[in-house]
Amino acid sequence: MDKSALISKLSLKYGFILAAVSVVISLTLHFINPVMLYTNFALPFIILIIFIVLLVFVGITIRKEIGGYWTFGEAFKSFLIISLILALVAVLYNILLMTVIDPDLPSKAAAAIGDSQRAMMEKFGMASEQIDEALEKAGNMEEKLAPTFKNSITSFGVSLALYGVLSLILAVILKKKEPTTFNTFPTES
Repeated sequence: MDKSALISKLSLKYGFILAAVSVVISLTLHFINPVMLYTNFALPFIILIIFIVLLVFVGITIRKEIGGYWTFGEAFKSFLIISLILALVAVLYNILLMTVIDPDLPSKAAAAIGDSQRAMMEKFGMASEQIDEALEKAGNMEEKLAPTFKNSITSFGVSLALYGVLSLILAVILKKKEPTTFNTFPTES
């Protein structure tokens, strides 16, 4: 198998493994508290850090499995394949979660987000009228969370853009050039 095909095969394998890990984490958090992911501001950043670490580990693993070296282009291709899988699975999982597993989640999450934002604004000393105005400007959160076609495509696009930037950064960091060997010719004495 040539190097490019091997990179694609390994990227698909690890992309689906990471997607499964993502779904397991999300389901676990959902069953602990369905709205925790929407109201705990630190949790998404913690999950992001975990996934960056996992992506670095996977990148190093793939690089080792293909011989220890890869160019920026090969690394970027690998991370892009993984990113496509993660983004697609995330959208499909979200649709399944909000239509089959917990159809009331958009309304529960929207209410929890509104309460959380209201509490934060009250903590900052905002007047009740200002809070109501700010929440009204934010728009209908339930509509934004509903798994509509438009929201799903938007979510996929945003995820892909973010993963794309992350893929570029990781490809730059994890590329490893094969050392150049020079042929030395014996000198005649």
